[in-house]
Amino acid sequence: MSVGNFGNIRPSDVNINDIDIFYNFTPNRETESTEFFRINTTEVLSELEVPVDEQISGRENILEGMYDLKLPATIFNQTGFYNIYIKPKTINLEITDCGVLSALPTVKGIIIDANDLDVELTENNALQGYRIEYINDDGTKLRNVVRYVVTSNKVIPVTENVGNTSQRTVRYRFDDSGSLIFLQVTPSSSSSLKPNELPFIGVAGQNIKMSNTFFNPILLEVEMVENTIDSVIDYVAGEQIKDVDNGIFTNYDGDRNILRQFDLYEIKDDTSNTSLYEVKERRENIDNSQDFNEVTDSIESQ
Repeated sequence: MSVGNFGNIRPSDVNINDIDIFYNFTPNRETESTEFFRINTTEVLSELEVPVDEQISGRENILEGMYDLKLPATIFNQTGFYNIYIKPKTINLEITDCGVLSALPTVKGIIIDANDLDVELTENNALQGYRIEYINDDGTKLRNVVRYVVTSNKVIPVTENVGNTSQRTVRYRFDDSGSLIFLQVTPSSSSSLKPNELPFIGVAGQNIKMSNTFFNPILLEVEMVENTIDSVIDYVAGEQIKDVDNGIFTNYDGDRNILRQFDLYEIKDDTSNTSLYEVKERRENIDNSQDFNEVTDSIESQ
């Protein structure tokens, strides 16, 4: 009999609408760029399916953990470095109250307004596993303090007496018709070492950030270059034509399309008329009369 640890890493099947994508650009590694821009996730990310011959009719045939990321030329059109940040979607909310359940007064939780959420997140336990981060009054984030949602259920507020006194307090009762959501979070109970000290779970009116925990954030660095290995090979070993009359030097790709043109000329000494420099200067305006097939066909026809 063997004894060991068993387990696996489950590939994520997160919905595309639960993902945020940002990017920034810097022309080189010496230039610092701290400004990020948002990309519409549904326009650049799509799910992939298992091979056609393995698909089952009537079922979702998503290949878990695999997504297709497009880099549209309207955005990624400059030579340099792009940092693409893919992270769980963040929801900005405000804590309506921090209270307890009527039936379980020892269970304390966070109450939020269901109207601040997408409809699908207002269902009971739809926020289970979500991560909560807290915002200070000055707008800064409370560093390294997070709570995780254990349960989320719709509730309504009820007013009840406190013990045998005449004092009344607001508590919450489960009700699927309620417009508030009670979040039981962890950690929320006191430790055995300090039974009278409850962990911080937030205060009424405090801003919070909620995000799903379906996958870990990913940072991709993409370098956009002017030349590929194939184009460099075309420049070095590809077909070329030098027009002796007008000094135009032309490089072609494998399909004989014009890649780049240069002007070739000499700089001479004014007095002795001797050559001082041979210059190869890149042309910005392509001379299409240097089409490879037209030039070679005209030579063969002579």
